[in-house]
Amino acid sequence: MRSRIARSRIAREVRLECSGKQAHDDNLRPVVFDLRDQSRSGLGRVARETVAAYRARFPADPVTVLEAGGARYSLQAQREWPALRRAHPDATWVWFHWDVPWFAMPSRSVVYVHDLIHLRYAGALTRFIARRWIDHAVRSASRLVTVSHATAAQLSRTATVIPNGVSADFASPWTPGDYVLAVGADRPHKNFALAESLGFPCVRARDVSDEELVRLYAGARVVLVPSREEGFGLPVLEAFMSGAPVVASDIPALREVGGGLASLVAVDDVTAWRAAVQAAWNDGGDPEPRRAWARTFTWARSAALLHDVIGEVG
Repeated sequence: MRSRIARSRIAREVRLECSGKQAHDDNLRPVVFDLRDQSRSGLGRVARETVAAYRARFPADPVTVLEAGGARYSLQAQREWPALRRAHPDATWVWFHWDVPWFAMPSRSVVYVHDLIHLRYAGALTRFIARRWIDHAVRSASRLVTVSHATAAQLSRTATVIPNGVSADFASPWTPGDYVLAVGADRPHKNFALAESLGFPCVRARDVSDEELVRLYAGARVVLVPSREEGFGLPVLEAFMSGAPVVASDIPALREVGGGLASLVAVDDVTAWRAAVQAAWNDGGDPEPRRAWARTFTWARSAALLHDVIGEVG
């Protein structure tokens, strides 16, 4: 009885969207995307944008999207996995985070590891859990994906690099105002205290709507990315798409994403940060090369690369 109730609850709480008649094509293996993270974080955006582009580019693929259920890292989510796996026995599963099942891991799986920030910028208990969970995900995945060569170099197993894309929605006219912009949640590795200490009017964008974020980028005189560590650095591309100049930390992922067009500064050199921001404030340069670089990063390309990886799983 308890098992039947649990399955009924999962059916109510986890919305499974299939591609109608396409799901019955015996020549295509079903794909299940874990899209439970509906936050406005960078990871949430990557998951939503990649899945939307995948479904648009490969409409014949039988796709199921998990959009609700147990929260990430939760016992409820772990309890749901066995029933979900039984409901989709032949599927290839895609996780956009290393929050994979501890038990009943599907035999065909693709797992993203965006970064290893939890191993360095978290409390002792979180670091302990994250290290073991990431190790489990890396060992268990049929194929491992990451979003930059910077992160791939830190992993103990070969991973396919699938860079993020950037939405064309950010390509609104750049009309710089009198503020610098820093984008992201309050987390230790983001180092936002530095951005707010430089003496320039600073606007922080955290948990804002997409429309508001587009507006803030378009009006920023300079966008600051002072992170101590990143897996990718999506605000760099979003700023470039808007036309705004970027001053960023000189770390591997931001060097990679910046393409030589961002001003890179040593993380803790406050004097150099002030000088670089002042230079960009006085002369933002030509926005077109920045936009051209950003346009090479598309969600359609990300989806196509993911489709290739899923095909390799078989």
